[in-house]
Amino acid sequence: MNLTTAHTLWMAPLCLALGAGVAWWLYRRQRGKEGFTRRMAWVMALLRAVAVSLIAFFLLEPMLRLMVREVRKPVVAILHDGSSSLMAAGDTAALRTAYAEELRQLEKDLGDRYQVRAFTYGAGLREGLLFDQDEQSTDISGALRAVHDRLSGPDLGAVIIDGDGIQNRGRDPRLDADRLGVPVFAIALGDTTVKPDLAVRGVEHNRISFLGNEFPVRVRLSAHHLRGARTWVTVSHAGADLASQELEVRGDPFHQELTFLMKADKPGTRRFTVEARLIDGEASTANNRLDFFVEVLDARQKVLLLGAAPHPDLGALRSALGGLEGYVTEVAYGGDFSGAPEAYDLIVLHQLPNGRGDGRAVIDRARAKGIPLLFVLGQVTDMAAFNGMSAGVRVTGTRTAITDAQAAIAPEFALFSLEQDLAQAMERFPPLQVPFGQYELQRGASALARQRVGAIRTEAPLIAVTQQQGQRAAVVCGEGLWRWRLADHQASGSHGRFDRLAHKLVQFLALKADKERFRVEHAPVVLGNEPVLFTAEYYNAAYEPVADAEVTAVLTSDSGEEYAFTFRPSDQGYRLNAGQLPVGRYRWKAFAAHKGERLQDEGEVYVQALYLEQVTTVADHALLADLAARTGGRLLKPGALAGIAESMEQERVAVARSFAQPRFSDLIEWRWLFFLIALLLVAEWSLRRWNGAY
Repeated sequence: MNLTTAHTLWMAPLCLALGAGVAWWLYRRQRGKEGFTRRMAWVMALLRAVAVSLIAFFLLEPMLRLMVREVRKPVVAILHDGSSSLMAAGDTAALRTAYAEELRQLEKDLGDRYQVRAFTYGAGLREGLLFDQDEQSTDISGALRAVHDRLSGPDLGAVIIDGDGIQNRGRDPRLDADRLGVPVFAIALGDTTVKPDLAVRGVEHNRISFLGNEFPVRVRLSAHHLRGARTWVTVSHAGADLASQELEVRGDPFHQELTFLMKADKPGTRRFTVEARLIDGEASTANNRLDFFVEVLDARQKVLLLGAAPHPDLGALRSALGGLEGYVTEVAYGGDFSGAPEAYDLIVLHQLPNGRGDGRAVIDRARAKGIPLLFVLGQVTDMAAFNGMSAGVRVTGTRTAITDAQAAIAPEFALFSLEQDLAQAMERFPPLQVPFGQYELQRGASALARQRVGAIRTEAPLIAVTQQQGQRAAVVCGEGLWRWRLADHQASGSHGRFDRLAHKLVQFLALKADKERFRVEHAPVVLGNEPVLFTAEYYNAAYEPVADAEVTAVLTSDSGEEYAFTFRPSDQGYRLNAGQLPVGRYRWKAFAAHKGERLQDEGEVYVQALYLEQVTTVADHALLADLAARTGGRLLKPGALAGIAESMEQERVAVARSFAQPRFSDLIEWRWLFFLIALLLVAEWSLRRWNGAY
């Protein structure tokens, strides 16, 4: 503890001199006049001198510099596998009692020396140790990435992860474990015994087909300890078998792919079921069947990619749409295009309209015909002309500059759904080059993603979608989509996630407009662990949106059970979150009532079961052992968890760190100094009164 400035110390003797001078001046004149004794005069003079000196000193605002030392505990993360696959094999009672108590005791024991953060992982990461085992998928790599994002740094000392090593979502977790840079201690759970079992491992199929077309279905199967057995594999729809093949198990282990050719004979969302008939002695029957869905459309659609000039974004979009069945793409440039815009179902405008006026005529004709437009803004875009297009985004205050902006997914977006892996990938994609300016959403538009500049999430849209009076449009507020497609391939080895984003945008925009005054939209297929979301629009006779209608819906399951709901008004019309529903097919009817008028819409939605945790039930302890070995940790089994704390202490893998930092304090803020000065002055005044003076 020391004074902050030499100047304050230098002034201290002057303050003492001032106090002494005041006391001398006061009591020298009164000597012998007030009846004070010489000793009493010296005592009162001393009290006055000390009080005046202290007041003068503290008026200089002296400060103390304190060195504060802080000891920070290292962080240890505990990750518990909350997936349901742990309940399919092994001693489930022990998992929820003895092992749960042992893991909680480990958390308590480590809490004395470490800052312990406990999580439960599955499809995502939840706080705390939860042993309900209700997660329907397991993403070990995602859990390790989440720990890195939340806790990585010099304070992270170790990661303790338990589980059966079965991963059915995400990428290989080994790289994510290496990236943590700390030892990973793995606790092996589950049963590694391979039991007789036949399983449908997966189905590869077209997500979309066209009415009258045939599409292939490739079924992947595996079998263990069933050599010589025979069975039949069938593909059925609505309870009727459409195709079947005989399967003979000729090895152990055995893997086989069967290909079926199906025909799209009816438009709409079609649910098919692949089923391998049971074989005597199978340990699990839940993995013998799998549902898949195909959207059957009744027309092919044409997409025009119209650019101001050649650009790699056009190539990236063309490559992405090349894998979308039922869509034909054509590339042209604004100054040379002489075709008819009405011949296309969607027009992508890359940096159009520009300053030369290219694309204006095409845009005007497309808007007159109600053709959806997708704008990609760039340096040569004429923002004044673009603002007149009512595309859902308005740009003002533009300058000749760019802003590098990454995507921040808008969680409230509900016009179509983004899978979790796609949303996470978009936020990790490189930034787009956004023309400098002020971006704001117009009425009726929704932001799919907002601009994130560095670590700052802004309200400015990066990707926005609008649908007004039956016409749809979207805006990507920057160029550089080709970097997204390249980054996707570098991260995952394929362009799948970028292509899915392009497919979703194009399918939403190019969907033929429904001129009904009341219509309801939703995802045709929803996973069992996700909420069922509906959006609705209601228009009056002049096709103007109505915001105060009463909109309700009734969902009826195949068993006849009914669920009644009421829509809530939203910026896009009306919205309904029906929550998570039991697996199955639901027929729905929606009603809109307004000023005596009542309109109706109806359809179907499927809630699909998740079979990921039932497909594989044999624990993969080799993966856990590899994670521990690569990072300098250990592989343990239940009953030996105390060895983790001992190992960490012996090898000093995580030690506390000490920090010293200065802290400043104003002496004038110390209350006891005020009372000290007051006491000195009161004591002097009391002595003066006691001796008959004032």
